[in-house]
Amino acid sequence: MSGGALVLAAHGSRHDPAANALVRRLAESLRGRRLYDEVAVAFHQGEPSFAGVLDELTADQATVVPFFTSAGYYADVVLPEALARNVRFPLVRHRITPPVGTHGAVAPLVARRVTERLREAQLEREEVALVLVGHGTPRHAGSRAATERLAETLRRRRVAATVEAAFLDDDPPLEQVLAAPRSATVLIVPFLIGGGAHAVLDIPTRLGLPPEDRPTRDTRLNGRRLLLDDAVGTYPGLDDIVLDLARRHAPPPPRRFRPRLMTAPRAPSGAVHLVGGGPGDPGLITSRGLELLRSADVVVHDRLIGAELLAEAPRDATLVDVGKGPGHAPYPQTEINALLVDQARRGRTVVRLKGGDPFVFGRGSEEAAACREAGVPVYVIPGVSSAIAAPAAAGIPVTARGLARSFAVITAHTSDGDAVDVAGVAGADTLVVLMGRAGLGALAARLIAAGRDAATPAACIQRATTPAQRVTRATLGTIAAAVDRDGLENPMVTVIGAVATFGDAELGCEVASAGLALAEA
Repeated sequence: MSGGALVLAAHGSRHDPAANALVRRLAESLRGRRLYDEVAVAFHQGEPSFAGVLDELTADQATVVPFFTSAGYYADVVLPEALARNVRFPLVRHRITPPVGTHGAVAPLVARRVTERLREAQLEREEVALVLVGHGTPRHAGSRAATERLAETLRRRRVAATVEAAFLDDDPPLEQVLAAPRSATVLIVPFLIGGGAHAVLDIPTRLGLPPEDRPTRDTRLNGRRLLLDDAVGTYPGLDDIVLDLARRHAPPPPRRFRPRLMTAPRAPSGAVHLVGGGPGDPGLITSRGLELLRSADVVVHDRLIGAELLAEAPRDATLVDVGKGPGHAPYPQTEINALLVDQARRGRTVVRLKGGDPFVFGRGSEEAAACREAGVPVYVIPGVSSAIAAPAAAGIPVTARGLARSFAVITAHTSDGDAVDVAGVAGADTLVVLMGRAGLGALAARLIAAGRDAATPAACIQRATTPAQRVTRATLGTIAAAVDRDGLENPMVTVIGAVATFGDAELGCEVASAGLALAEA
């Protein structure tokens, strides 16, 4: 990471020093880790300002991390416009990351904090209602999205009896949510990244606490026990989230000449490139695939391709989402084929960006055949398949000397909707199942009927190599129930075989591409 600058951009306050002090302390902590040549802060209200921070840097590249809970007016409009007013703006290669509060690791961070608070208060989660308080504003719809997503994630994790979202400047207000309590004890978590007046003054005031008595821990109000926590921005672990955002959104490299290679020609106009986007982490696309994405005129992508990777496409590129989901296919495959051919015939460089590898259950061969039949040049850029990457991200090798000498990869879905015939693969040492969330129980039953021992170890990995990765381990006979219990969702990869007992501890390694959320369910 070294060789550039990291900038923490916060709203700040000209009247409340605490709001700016929190960001300055975090910057000082990050400087101590010596991952960047420079670590700076910038404020909308305070010094240095957004409009002057690049001028104070000596680095020629900078990663700017918005220290906000969500996308909104300040992150999407104010910050970019102010940075553009820096004198050195044209000279500094920079990238603005998504806001801190939108990172997938925030949910496990808050979940752990809630667990700690309940343990301190000697409470069970079934006794407590959790209320997340975001700022929100009716002036920008995106400002409430992160709070609502976090509430939904914590609800699925069952961290409390109920989980509700409330807002300081949007609906529903905090007072309304508290007026209909479902538990005698309420834990209030300010989903605020700054530690200023909103957390220490506004929320207690909205709760009706008298001015001379603003507790921040444990009190009783209107016959209920009220636990008021510190702002999320004060939680230990925010520095890791900032660094992960910076790692995933490093500034683009300087343009440099690349000679033409016979084995990897430059993107000709009027051609289709089937590019494997990798298993989820945007850093796992191949360098050739990224090069093509950055020069594309049209990007036709699947639904599992993340916004971080799509942001690498040129600003004037046309993005077409043709993603399929369970019971949802807005573009039939024949229309996707026709779209690729039509755009290439218009002389455009078309990148068909597919999750994993385009030739591993990606229907890439069908798209390649359609292009060839139409006389359109088509190239295949392999990708990292989730069939191998997802187990690896969970510390599971698909083969291991003396334990597993073979592995088979199957999909739980067929083009005609029939059940997959497992008889031919049931005896493989390791069986990897893609797209198997909905039919996992039925698939397990067919494997057991085909002779696989119900006690065979099994593991399911949700959203492998991303911050939302979660792992559930059980046996073949119990894995479906375990996944339901833990609330795992698609995309999910299932590993069946003795190797499923492996994990990071057994391998003695860390899987860097998996982000921050590697804790198993």
